Amino acid sequence: MKNADKKALFGLCTGHFMVDWYASVLVPLYPVITAKLGISLSFISAIIAFGHMFSSMLQPVFGYVSDKLRHRTFMFWGLVMSSVFIPLTVVSHTPELLTLFLIFGMCGNAFYHPQVTCLVNTFSYNNPKLTKYMGVFLGLGTIGYAIGPVCSSGMVQNFGESSLLFFTVPGVLTALFIYFVVPKIPQESLCSAHEKFLPIMKEILSSKAILGLILISVVKSGVSISFGTYMPFILEKNGFTLSQIGLIVTLFFTISGFATMISSKIEEKIGGANVIRLSFFSILPLTLLFLYVMKFLPVLSAILFILTGFFILLSVSVTLVSAQKIMSRHKGVISGVMQGFSWGLGALFLAPMGLIGQHFGVEKILIIMSIIAFLTGAFGISKELKNIFESKFS
Repeated sequence: MKNADKKALFGLCTGHFMVDWYASVLVPLYPVITAKLGISLSFISAIIAFGHMFSSMLQPVFGYVSDKLRHRTFMFWGLVMSSVFIPLTVVSHTPELLTLFLIFGMCGNAFYHPQVTCLVNTFSYNNPKLTKYMGVFLGLGTIGYAIGPVCSSGMVQNFGESSLLFFTVPGVLTALFIYFVVPKIPQESLCSAHEKFLPIMKEILSSKAILGLILISVVKSGVSISFGTYMPFILEKNGFTLSQIGLIVTLFFTISGFATMISSKIEEKIGGANVIRLSFFSILPLTLLFLYVMKFLPVLSAILFILTGFFILLSVSVTLVSAQKIMSRHKGVISGVMQGFSWGLGALFLAPMGLIGQHFGVEKILIIMSIIAFLTGAFGISKELKNIFESKFS
C-alpha cells in the first residue's frame, strides 16, 4: 500500500472519529433538554426518530451521487454541518429550533458516511484484509461516538450549556485536515454515469442475502439507538449524576468500538453467521440481569450495561463488508443502505418505544428491544446469507 493511501485512510478514520463524536454528544443531555424545554419523553423520542429517519434514509442517494464524483464534497461539508449544528441544538430555546438544528446536524452525519465508507474500500484496493481495515474505520467511529457523551456531560455540568458551542472548532479543523490528506477519488473506481439510482436500488433489494443483511443492520441499529437514548433516563432515575451518566454511556460505546475492531478475528474463528448469533443472543440475558440488579447493586448494573455494548455492535463490520462484496459495483449506495438507511429504519423504533416508556416504564423498552434482537439472531439468517458467509473467504 502506498504512503498516500495510508495517509488517506488515516484521514478518513480521523474524520469518522469526529463525525461520530458529534453524533453522540447529545445522548446524556436528552434528560436536560427535555426538562429545559418542558417536553415529554414521547416528544423527544419522536424528534430524535424523525431526525435519524430524515437524514439516514437519504444516505443511499448520497452514496449514489458520491459513486460518480471525484470531488470530496460530502466528506468535507458533512463534517462541517455536524460540527456547526449539533452544538447549536443544546442552546435552542424552542422545540422548533431543537428539531431544525438536530435535523441539520444529523444530515451532516448522513452526508459524510456513504462517500467515506466507500473510500476506505477504494484506498485499500480490495485488499484481502479489507475487513480488518473496515473494522478499524468503523471501530474508531464507534469510539468517537463513545467519547462524545463524557465530553459533553462534563462540559455542560462544569461550564453550562452555551460552552458546547466551542465544540464546533475541532470539527471544522478536522474537515480542513482530511480535505488536504485525502486525494481525489481515482477515476477507475467511479461508477458508470449512465447507471440510474432506482435500477441500482432494485438490484440491491432483489438480493435475498442483502435483505437479510439489512434486517440484521436495522435491528442492530434500533437496539443501539434505544439503549443509548433511554439508558440515561434509567441511570438518572437511580441517582447517577450527569457526569457519571456520560462516563457510563462513553464506556458502553467504547467497548462497542473495540468489538467492531476485533470482529474480523472472531469471524475467522467461528464464521460470520455465528458472529451475528453471538451478538444478538447475548443482549437479552445481559439486559435482564443489569435491570434486575440496578436497585440494589447499581455499580454492577452499570458494568453489565457497558458489557452489553460489546455484543450489540459486534457484527457491524462483518455485515457491511459482506454487503460491499455482494454489490461491489455500487459500494457507495450499499454503504448508504447498510450504514444510513438501516440506521434510519432502526431509529423508527424510538417513536413507539417512547410511548411504551412513558406509560409502562423505560425499562420495558430495553427488554422489548432485546427480545427483538434475540428473535433476529434465531430466525434472521437465511440460507442465502449462510452461503455468502461460507464462500466469503474461499
